[in-house]
Amino acid sequence: MTIEYRQITTAEQRPFFKVIERGFGGTYEPSAERYQHDRLSLTPDMTMAAFDGDQIVGTSGAYPFESAVPGGAIIKNAGVTAVTVSGTHRRQGLLNGMMQRLLQQEREKGQPVASLWASESIIYGRFGYGMSIQHENFLIDTRKAVIKHMPSVEGKIRFVTPDEARKLLPKAWEAAVVSHAGVPRRSDLSWDGYVVGLGKSGGGWGKPFVVVYEEDGKPLGYAKYMVKELHVFGEQVHGLLNADDVIHSTPASHAAIWNHLLNVDLYDTLSTWRSASDDSLPWMLADQRQLERKPYDGVWYRLMDVAEALSTRTYLAEGSLVFEVEDSYIPEWGGRFELTGGPDGVRCVPTTKAADITLPTASLATIFLGGGRLVDHKRAGRAEENTDGAISIADAMFATVKAPWCPMMF
Repeated sequence: MTIEYRQITTAEQRPFFKVIERGFGGTYEPSAERYQHDRLSLTPDMTMAAFDGDQIVGTSGAYPFESAVPGGAIIKNAGVTAVTVSGTHRRQGLLNGMMQRLLQQEREKGQPVASLWASESIIYGRFGYGMSIQHENFLIDTRKAVIKHMPSVEGKIRFVTPDEARKLLPKAWEAAVVSHAGVPRRSDLSWDGYVVGLGKSGGGWGKPFVVVYEEDGKPLGYAKYMVKELHVFGEQVHGLLNADDVIHSTPASHAAIWNHLLNVDLYDTLSTWRSASDDSLPWMLADQRQLERKPYDGVWYRLMDVAEALSTRTYLAEGSLVFEVEDSYIPEWGGRFELTGGPDGVRCVPTTKAADITLPTASLATIFLGGGRLVDHKRAGRAEENTDGAISIADAMFATVKAPWCPMMF
């Protein structure tokens, strides 16, 4: 069997999408509107597929994202997506072949990092990805969860129609992009698809509601949520509320949106997901035990150009270190790099100096946005300290005031 790896052609888009859908357990029978959106969202130049003859047996792609890093700079970011291998071709090296070619393709486009949501967390570490953004699921009994502490809220929150949402939500999202490391910018095409979804319901859930928080007419946050009634004979009717998106850029927008969600009448069980690992909601509640928190791995990062990636962000503390980055998957992307930086500037270049710290590229990716500590990797045998005190210096440099966050699935 000979497998060919290449980008798909325009004529191969529909079968490509069918293979993706099948890989995730579905059948691709889109409306004309859905197919038009799909083919424009993931164009052939963004793809890397595996072919057995003329049959597509493996899929992968990458969106050309931009997202903020600590310090506020915007970095190019390949948002890896649609990764599947046909059940007929498993354990034959197809994923390895596709991923290597996709990463090389994206680096050649000038993107220094790649990111993804992992359907199976065991897979991507071998390709150099590190778990960089942790999230939490929230479950709350709103009959008992009372907000006791809130920052000053100067703005107002209001319901908006889908047409209003199309105008206002991108502005609120961009405010979140510049205030949180890790939030990708969304394209106009992405927003068009998002708004179409506001008119749909299913699985017993009603159509989504959208509320926007504004200050002086400027959107700074929003929430999209759905409700479902549960009828219990002989008892009061209870309802479920799922907040699919809780987007905020300031303490006031965060507090106002949560205050709204916790006070929706008739729905006493509230769930949400993709909350940041340092979300301040627990500290706003009178009783933190009324909030069930389930942490999980969110977004995995992969550094494709170490020097450029580390040069883009700033660092909380001043320091200078030499890293020996071991990249077992694409060895030429590893090597020694001298990082010198702080809050006001940074320089990272290849070097032949002796390494202060030796670590695999996955460990470096984990701490890249400030979502992990290198001392934990040292304790786990995933980083070596060659110079006394180097790990402490690194943790002081890479630390961030806010945890990274990515509230968008891709």
